[in-house]
Amino acid sequence: MNKLWQVLKSNKSMIVDLVSVFLAYFFSILVRFDFSLSEVDPQQFNAEHYLTLLVQQAWIIILVYLVIFKLLKLDKTIQGLASVYEATRVIIAAILGAVVYFLLTYTGWMPRLRFGIYPIQALLLIMFLEGTRFYARVSQSMNIRTKPTNDDELNTLILGAGAAGSLLLKEVSTNHSYKSRILGFIDDDPSKTGKVIGGIKVMGTMDKLNELVKKLEVQQIYVAMPSVSLQVQKAIIQECYNTGCKVKVLSSTQDMMSSSGIKNNLHDLNIEDLLGRNAISLDNSALHEFINDQVILITGAAGSIGSELARQVYAYQPKILLLIDINENGLYDLHQDFLMRKTSDQKTKLVPLIVNMRERSELEHLFEKYKPSMVIHAAAHKHVPLMEDMPSEAVKNNIFGSLNLIEIAKEYHVKRFVTISTDKAVNPTNVMGATKRFIEQIIQSIDPSTCDTKFMAVRFGNVLGSNGSIIPLFKRQIEAGGPLTLTHKDIIRYFMTIPEAVSLVLQAAVYAKGGEIFVLDMGKPVKILDLAKNLIRLAGYEPYVDIDIKEVGLRQGEKLFEELHLSKEEVESTPNQLIFITHPIAFDPKTVQKDIDTLRTVVDQDDQSIIEALMKTVPTYKPNRN
Repeated sequence: MNKLWQVLKSNKSMIVDLVSVFLAYFFSILVRFDFSLSEVDPQQFNAEHYLTLLVQQAWIIILVYLVIFKLLKLDKTIQGLASVYEATRVIIAAILGAVVYFLLTYTGWMPRLRFGIYPIQALLLIMFLEGTRFYARVSQSMNIRTKPTNDDELNTLILGAGAAGSLLLKEVSTNHSYKSRILGFIDDDPSKTGKVIGGIKVMGTMDKLNELVKKLEVQQIYVAMPSVSLQVQKAIIQECYNTGCKVKVLSSTQDMMSSSGIKNNLHDLNIEDLLGRNAISLDNSALHEFINDQVILITGAAGSIGSELARQVYAYQPKILLLIDINENGLYDLHQDFLMRKTSDQKTKLVPLIVNMRERSELEHLFEKYKPSMVIHAAAHKHVPLMEDMPSEAVKNNIFGSLNLIEIAKEYHVKRFVTISTDKAVNPTNVMGATKRFIEQIIQSIDPSTCDTKFMAVRFGNVLGSNGSIIPLFKRQIEAGGPLTLTHKDIIRYFMTIPEAVSLVLQAAVYAKGGEIFVLDMGKPVKILDLAKNLIRLAGYEPYVDIDIKEVGLRQGEKLFEELHLSKEEVESTPNQLIFITHPIAFDPKTVQKDIDTLRTVVDQDDQSIIEALMKTVPTYKPNRN
């Protein structure tokens, strides 16, 4: 009995359920006798007699139903979140309890009630149990309609009257930390107009957005349409952005239902939302085959691209993941991040190593010890202005460091070698782009039939939020009160998100046969002036009014626009619509070797000698150093 009391004491909902059982039997007896205590049944027993039996057998009834409720886990129901599944278990428990109690009394083990009392009791118990469980949900639904208006709440519309919008309405209506007054829904399905969800009306389709914003004095819009294509969502978000309202975007339904909850997946509108692209489809089975239980080496692992490469590769559970970088602090932070995330089922051995690509002996020792099957080369000097000032560093690191890695990969029979290139390698006007193009030429000079390693380069443009990119710079300038510095009002660039670029790099590795340059579909180019204006507005300011934008002129080596492939390169599609292959331009290995020797000769000389040597070795390089 003490254990029984401890169970009940720790679970108030179970006490409520067991009280409901007793009340159901009590009222079923009264119903059976038409609420008359004097009326008797054929055996000359009245209601008072059966009520006395009920009290005498109460402990047995409670024990029977307690066991049934525990078996069916009715005590685990969270009030306010009851569903059809819980409702079904309640019905089974009520009927099963009535049957078990009837059988106990039918065997003569104890006096039995009239037969008609049992089905009445089961029906009443279902009503009581369902009522206690769904009362909270009914209250929440009523709360949506009767929630008092507070001065600090923002007039809000929800875009999307589907499952995500409904969940968001429930969350916002029951969690006052959102400080939102939901006025209505908007949905792109005309058939939903006029319908009511949780007491809130669907007021129209997207063409009514501006009209409703003005009419209802809307201050905030929640975009809850995670199932539509990213292209459609981008257009919707842009339209919301143009209203001047505060905009929040709900992540995918899968993320929304994760342990992090709805609130953590409802984020303020950011530049990535405005530049959104179609979702990426990856051949995960092929990637799993290449990576799982293999030794994978990533250079530049502490950088923005390298660290994301490491995270995505780690998900496929390689046997050993070698994280190589010269940046000690960045590599330490990355390793600690992995250790914090590591789960019990993750068997990958993480090996962070401080290694300089220029030190060939260090690389040889590394390959001899670990024998990687795949190398992803992301280490490079990438800042255009800095490399214009120090071309010798660009050549030593980007060319000779990469060459060390390429030669050692061939020597140790690495299966795949992926190097990260750039759109600046196409008709380069700067040193950084020229060094990247030279590495492409080295790869294209390697005959796939003469070595075991499949070499490839992956070429893409600017990456949103990467270290040293324009967006972090603009954000810092906004925080400082401006101005935003723009090199030229007509300059345009291609942009991708870091996860998107990295996912496509890994997918491109699957298609490699050797010597290819893979070009990633960067979407439509973005005018940097428009990007600057959008970032200022997203920060809550008005361009040229609150924060100025100044044009400072093109920097050395900078172009107004970037290209993704050379005019002589033939481009063909791959099974992934966002990845294209440029057919290899044949480069004579002997000529490339002579070019390497030429660069070795001049690398420690003056800048002009290095520039002239790069012009000879990279035919498409046309320097713009003024």
